[in-house]
Amino acid sequence: MHLSETGCFADLKTLEPGPDLIPYEVSSALWTDGAFKLRYMVVPSSEQIKMREDGAWLFPEGSVLIKVFGFDMASDQAARPRAVETRFMVRHSGKWEYATYRWNDAGTEGDLLEEGATVEYTVYRDGEPASLAYVFPDYDTCVACHGSGIGEVLGPKTNQLNRDRDYGGLVVNQLRAMDEIDLLNFESGSELQPARLPTMANPQVGLGTLESRARAYLDANCAHCHQPGAWAPSDIGLDLRYEVALEVTGLCDAMRYFEWDGMARVAPGDPERSGLLHRFVLQDELRMPSTGTSVVDPLGTSLLHDWIAALDTCP
Repeated sequence: MHLSETGCFADLKTLEPGPDLIPYEVSSALWTDGAFKLRYMVVPSSEQIKMREDGAWLFPEGSVLIKVFGFDMASDQAARPRAVETRFMVRHSGKWEYATYRWNDAGTEGDLLEEGATVEYTVYRDGEPASLAYVFPDYDTCVACHGSGIGEVLGPKTNQLNRDRDYGGLVVNQLRAMDEIDLLNFESGSELQPARLPTMANPQVGLGTLESRARAYLDANCAHCHQPGAWAPSDIGLDLRYEVALEVTGLCDAMRYFEWDGMARVAPGDPERSGLLHRFVLQDELRMPSTGTSVVDPLGTSLLHDWIAALDTCP
C-alpha cells in the first residue's frame, strides 16, 4: 500500500496535510537522531478527546495519530528537509494498531513496510555530511514503547501540549485552539483553563529551569519505558515521569546491573560518576534510549551533564 492511498496528505511533495489532520506540537520532543518531525491527529467527527485529571489523554475509537520524520539531505541549508518515514497509530477495537511507511528517495511517495528495517542515509548537519543508520520499527518495537491495549498515549498529554503554537501567523495556546473546535472534553467537566493546567519545560529552546528541562528530557526519552506498568522491569526501580518528585524517581539510587552495579545513577555535582549519563553516551546496544536511535544526542547529554553538575544533593 502507498502513503498516497491513505489520503492524509493533499500534496506529498510539500507535505501539505489533508483537511482532517489537526497539527500539534509537544514541548519536550523525543530524540530520533536529529530528525525533524511533523505531528498530526485525526479524531472522528462529533467525537472528543477525554483529558483526564492526571494529564493523560484518551482518544476515541477511530482516532489516528500521524508522525512524519525527515532530515536535511542536501548541503544547502536552505533546501527543504526530506521525509524518510511516516508512522501511524490507529485506535481500533479498543487497542492501538501501528503502520510504518518508508518514503522513496525522491520524497514523492511512501510504501507500507511489512517488517522493520535499517537504512543507511547520508544526512547533513550544519552543512556537513554524516552517515546515519536509520531504524524503521517493526510491530514489536512499537508495542514495547506504546503498548497495544493501553488507553492513553505518550506524546499528546496535557503538560506536553499546554503551550503556544503558531497557526499561520496567529499564536495562541494550543489547548485553547483545540477547545475552540470542540475537540477536548475535560474529565472534571469544568471549563478548560490552560493557565491552571500543568505545563512542561522545553529543552530544545531552553525554556524552563535547568532541572525542569532535564526532567522534561527524561520524560520524553525515557519515561515511556521507565514508569510503573511499562516495558522496563519494575525491579529497576525507575519512574521518570515529569510530574514525579525527584526523590521518588529512583534517580538518587544506585545502579543495579552490568558493569555499573553500585554506581550512583545521579552523583550530585559529579557527572562522570553518574551512571545515568554513562548510559546516554555509549556507542553500543546498551546506550539509552535503547530503541529508535543510533546517534548520541548532543543536546540531551549536555543538558543532563549540566544538571547533574549543578546539583548539591539528590534527595
